[in-house]
Amino acid sequence: MKKEIDVLDFKEAIIFLKNDAILGSYIKSISVPKYSIETDYFSSLCKYIIYQQLSVQSAAKTHARFLLLFDSLNPIRLLKTDEEILKQTGLSYRKIEYLKELSKSFINNDNFQKFSKKTNDQIIQILTSVKGIGSWTAEMFLIFTMQRMDVFSSKDIGLLNALKIVFDLDSRPSFLDAELLSERWMPYRTIASLYLWKIIEGEDFDW
Repeated sequence: MKKEIDVLDFKEAIIFLKNDAILGSYIKSISVPKYSIETDYFSSLCKYIIYQQLSVQSAAKTHARFLLLFDSLNPIRLLKTDEEILKQTGLSYRKIEYLKELSKSFINNDNFQKFSKKTNDQIIQILTSVKGIGSWTAEMFLIFTMQRMDVFSSKDIGLLNALKIVFDLDSRPSFLDAELLSERWMPYRTIASLYLWKIIEGEDFDW
């Protein structure tokens, strides 16, 4: 289940970022980002496993075909689904393996139901213990499912390219440099990220 989020609700964040010497001029000139929160933990993690290392457009098509396989997506149904059927959606065998591992983890581990009481670092640690889930997938989960306001995914290529533009760098920053550069937008790095994605992907881009 999804719920739409209006970024304008985060007035303090927008005011803070508009006053930033680096990002402020961009925020004043581009439209407010839109995004939705996926409230189902399992479905959300499936989505971002599918999105790993793909363009947003390509991943969205594969994800849409994947969802059509299920009346109701859940770990047991996914675990029982034949690999060849999953492959027809455009998934690689490796990602199918990751999705199956995620299903097993949800069936056998109740830690996933207690995320609301955990810190970002604790959630990342739990998620990255599952085969096929790295820091990027965990950070997308924090942004688009847990609705945490201070998340910056320093390994996201789109964000790295956007940092190159807004900081007028000669080359794309390293992961470490990106993390350091993003600290100026704490505690609203999630909102900053939404704007950075629009800067690099285009005015019409929304998650």
